[in-house]
Amino acid sequence: MEKIKIGVLGLRRGRTHLKNFLTIEAAEVIGACDRLPTWRDAAAKAIDQAGARTQVVAEFDELLALRPDAIVIASNAKLQVEHACAALQAGCHVLSEIPGAYTQDELIRLRDVVERSGRTYMLGENTCYYDFLRYWRKWVLEDRFGPLSLAEAEYVHYLPKTLQFPDGTHLSPSEAQAAGRNDGEPTWRADQPPIQYLTHDLGPLLEVFDDRCVSVTCLSAPWRCREAPLRADGQIALFHTQKGNLIKIMVTLNTHRPAEHRYRLFGVEGGAEMFSYGNCCRYFDRHDDHQGGWQVAPIGWAAADDDPTTGHGGADMKLAHHFIETLRQDAHPPIDIYRAIEYTLPGILANRSAELGGTPIAIPDLRRTPFTNTTFWDTIQLPTSDPPLQPYTPPYNTDSQM
Repeated sequence: MEKIKIGVLGLRRGRTHLKNFLTIEAAEVIGACDRLPTWRDAAAKAIDQAGARTQVVAEFDELLALRPDAIVIASNAKLQVEHACAALQAGCHVLSEIPGAYTQDELIRLRDVVERSGRTYMLGENTCYYDFLRYWRKWVLEDRFGPLSLAEAEYVHYLPKTLQFPDGTHLSPSEAQAAGRNDGEPTWRADQPPIQYLTHDLGPLLEVFDDRCVSVTCLSAPWRCREAPLRADGQIALFHTQKGNLIKIMVTLNTHRPAEHRYRLFGVEGGAEMFSYGNCCRYFDRHDDHQGGWQVAPIGWAAADDDPTTGHGGADMKLAHHFIETLRQDAHPPIDIYRAIEYTLPGILANRSAELGGTPIAIPDLRRTPFTNTTFWDTIQLPTSDPPLQPYTPPYNTDSQM
């Protein structure tokens, strides 16, 4: 079978995708595009190192003129729908970086274009490919935790470099002032409501629950970070799901502390949690004696055979492989346009709730037929056995120091 011809748009974040697709035998990266020479030069080095003959161009029209089979969109998030629609209308399949869209109207437009084009659209939410989630889904299906009721996730990622300069440099306002630079413009993240960047958190939990959100209430923290005065320091949203569960999501991009993800799953008879700073999964099921405490499962972001250097613990490479296999087999994408809407629209409406002081807002089902179940696990293989468990020992015992 002929190789899938790939074009990559946006070579800052997209350089990771470029490198990964260059290593996939069934793919041929024929073009890479960015308006900034800095990122084109960096991409050209990666292409040379791979021994490829990928053309590097400055304009999206030039990339489309190469007639790729598929476009990987890693551009400014406020332009992702525009670029995705142009690619689809040009006859290309699309793998889009998150969040995929910025407004509800954009999501409706994107859905309609996907349907009319007959091409494959897949949202590139890499966190859904973290290895521990396969075990969580397995345990939920095995009823290890009893009925599920609650889940929560947190995304902490300090992003103070909210100014972009003509040469591609990103600086914080303090850095720009110290350097005497006044030719910068706000990045797309500078005024993005933090809760709209929730797909890293909400997406995985919806897949584990096999659910969708039906309403949300949300509140914003103050605007006190001097490096990002156009966005709230953080937002906390509470979602009600179709199955009657509650999901709490917190996102902060203004808190100066190490970046981390936290995921917690609550059944009425057990649960699990994964914190990136500890890089371990804690587990407690309905058969455990509560006096014995948590157990630790040696599972994390990457599986044993993943290459963590390919991005996000190997999740970026899994994403690339699944996209290529979807196209080769003419299969349904793991995260299609409708599921992409269910990851993204809740964050958009959460911010609307926050603007209204926490007023609950209904989240519409934008599918043509009502949501019944996810198809994500149709292509993601679940484990056949459990990892070895061992008792959890806290890293610090304060009692021994007293």
